[in-house]
Amino acid sequence: MSFRPSPQPTSDRARETEALIVSKATDVARWSKFENLATQWDARAAMAAEQIPAGARVLDVGCGAMALGGVLKQGCSYFPADVVERRPGSFVVDMNRGEFPPGNYDWVTFLGVLEYVHDPVSALKRAHAAAPNLIVTYCTYAAGDVALRRGMGWVNDFTGAAFEGALHAAGWKTRQTAEVKRGPTNIQLMYVCGRAG
Repeated sequence: MSFRPSPQPTSDRARETEALIVSKATDVARWSKFENLATQWDARAAMAAEQIPAGARVLDVGCGAMALGGVLKQGCSYFPADVVERRPGSFVVDMNRGEFPPGNYDWVTFLGVLEYVHDPVSALKRAHAAAPNLIVTYCTYAAGDVALRRGMGWVNDFTGAAFEGALHAAGWKTRQTAEVKRGPTNIQLMYVCGRAG
C-alpha cells in the first residue's frame, strides 16, 4: 500500500466545513477519494486492535482505508462501514443523516470519525445499542484557533472533559484512556469504553 500524506488544514477546507456545518452534511466527495485516507492512522488502528480480543465481532464505523481489519486478532469478524463502499458488502451509512449499520456486535469502533459528525452523542447512542464495548478516538479541542479545526474538516469542538460528558450521556463508561497524538491545537485521545451500569 502506498504512503498517503497527513491532511493539512487549509482555508478552502475551512470555508467548505463552515458550509457543511450550516447544512449538517457530510463531505462525501472528500471521503470518496482514497488518497484522502492518510496512512498516518495505521498505527492508531493497531493501538485499537490491541484492546479487542480474538474471535470478536467488530463493527468499524468510518472505516476509511480499513486498516483495523488487517490488524485484528485471529478469529475476529470485521464489518467495515463508511459513507462510501470501501469493499463489496461493506455498510454504506452517513451518520449525519441519522444512518447506522444494522446488527449486533461485540465491539464498535469510531477511529477518527466523530470530528466529522454533527451530532456525536446520537452516533454514540446508536453504538451503545449495537455493542457492549466501544473504542473511540477524538481530537479534543485544547486551545488555539477554531479555524484550524475547520481547516481539517472538523465540524465540532469538544474539550476532553466535554467529550467524556458526551460518552457518559450516551451510556458509556470509560475503562481506559490513552493519548494517540498531540497536535498544536488538539490532543487525540483513545477511549476504551463499556456500557455503564
